[in-house]
Amino acid sequence: MARLAYEVKMATVTSGARFLLFVGLGMISFLGLVTMSAKGGPTDTLGSASAPGHTTAKPPPTDSTTAWLNGQYFTGEWSGVRRQLADEGVTPYFTYDAIMAGNVAGGLKQGSAYGQNLGFGLTFDMQKLVGWKGATININGVDRAGATVRGDVGNLYDPMQLVGGSTAYLYDVTLEQKFLDDIGSFKFGRLSAGDDFASSPLYGYYLNNGIDGQIKAVVLDTRFSTYPYPVWGSRLRFDPSPEWNVMTGVYQVSNTMFDPNYNGLNLSFHGGVSVVQEVAWTPEFDKRPEDREAKSTLNKSPREPAGGKQTFGMPGHYALSGYWSDSSYSQFGTSIKTGTSYGFFAQADQMVYREVPGSDQGLYLWTTLTYAPQQNIAIIPVQVSGGLNYKGLIPGRPDDRTIFGFIYGHFSYNYAKSIAATGGGYPTEETVYEFGYRVQATQWAYIQPDLQYITNPYGTGNIPNAVVIGAQFGLVF
Repeated sequence: MARLAYEVKMATVTSGARFLLFVGLGMISFLGLVTMSAKGGPTDTLGSASAPGHTTAKPPPTDSTTAWLNGQYFTGEWSGVRRQLADEGVTPYFTYDAIMAGNVAGGLKQGSAYGQNLGFGLTFDMQKLVGWKGATININGVDRAGATVRGDVGNLYDPMQLVGGSTAYLYDVTLEQKFLDDIGSFKFGRLSAGDDFASSPLYGYYLNNGIDGQIKAVVLDTRFSTYPYPVWGSRLRFDPSPEWNVMTGVYQVSNTMFDPNYNGLNLSFHGGVSVVQEVAWTPEFDKRPEDREAKSTLNKSPREPAGGKQTFGMPGHYALSGYWSDSSYSQFGTSIKTGTSYGFFAQADQMVYREVPGSDQGLYLWTTLTYAPQQNIAIIPVQVSGGLNYKGLIPGRPDDRTIFGFIYGHFSYNYAKSIAATGGGYPTEETVYEFGYRVQATQWAYIQPDLQYITNPYGTGNIPNAVVIGAQFGLVF
C-alpha cells in the first residue's frame, strides 16, 4: 500500500467548485451552440434556420466573432502578438481542464468530487531565436487542486485522472536536440518517463486514470515517473525510417519521487535509476495519394516529408517495451527488500476505418498488455486494456470523439495475501468499463460527458459494483 500513498486524499466537492463547474459547462455548451449556428448546422428551435415552422433566422456572427470561434485560443491571437512571438521562436501556452464526477450507485458510499488541472509554459525554438539548429527548450508548470470519488467507490483505478498530486509543480525543464537530419533526437533535463513511454494520444480521451495518461500497471509495479512528478532523466530516439523508431530512456528513481511536498523543486539526485527501452512500428495501411495535411497525428515520427502530394494511409502504432530499475522495493508481507524491478508492456493502436481517403475521421482501435514477473513486489502483474475511438461519428460534428474503453487488472498472489492478512479481504481482479462523448465545441473548448461501470472494486468481492457519472471540460487559452 505504500506505493499508493501518492494518490490524492479523498474528499467531497465544495459548493464553490460546483459553481465553477456549472459556469464552465454552461459557457462551453453555449459556445457549442454558437459554433454550430455559425456553421449553419442545427442548434435549437428558437430561430434556427433548420428548425421547421420558424422563418426568423438568427443574425450571422460578426467577422471578429467568427474569427474567434474558428481560432485556436480562447484569448485569441493577442492582436498579432502571439503570431509574432511564434515567428521569433517563443510559444506560450496555458490550458485548463476539470472533471466533476459522482458515484451514483454501489461502491462504499455515494458522493461527488471536483478536480482541476492548470497547465502553463513556454517553448523556445532555438533555431529561430539564436540560430541553434534542431534545438528546443521547454519550460512548464502545473497546478492541480480538488478531490476524487475514488474513496467513495473504494476501487483501485481512480475514476478521475486529473486529481493526483494536488499542488503546484515546476514540471518540465528540458532541452531537446535533433541531429542527423532529424533521424535522431536527444532530450534531457527535468521530465518524466511517461512523457515518451507507455502512452498514446488516444488514452487522453478517457477520464479513468487506469487508461488516461500512462499504462497504470507500469506505474504501480515499479517506480515509473509520470506527470506531474518530474525527475532527472534523458531520452534518446532514432527514426531510421518513417515506419520504425527505437527509444531508450534513463530516469532517476527514489522513494520520494511522488512526494507532492517538493513541488517539483527537489533537484538533488539520489536513489537509483530506471531504464526503459522501446521498439515501435508505425505503419500506414491503404495508402493513397492525398494532401499531407490530412495525415493523422497518431504516427509520432518527427520525420515528415516536405509539402506537395504524398501517399498516406490509415495510421497505426505498435510498440514493445521493457523496463528495469535498481531501486529498493519492499516485498509484500515481509521486511525483505528486493534490489531490482523489471517488466514488459506492449501497445497497439490502429485506424481500421476512415470515412474518406486521406481523412483522419473514422474508427481507431487500441489495446495494451503488461506483465511484471515479480509477484512479490508487483501489485498488478497482469493488466489488459483496450477500446475504440471514433472521430466524427455524428454527421456535422467532424471533430467530436465517441469513446469506449475497458481496463482489467489482476492482483498478484503475494499482494493479495498481504491484504488478507490485515483483514482487508483477498483482492483478485478489478475491471472498469468507460463510455464517453467529447463535444469539441471549438478548437479551444470541449466538454465530455462520461459513464464508468466498475466491477468488483478493489477485487475483494466485499464492495458492490459502482456506477460513476461525470464530465470533463477544458479550455486552451
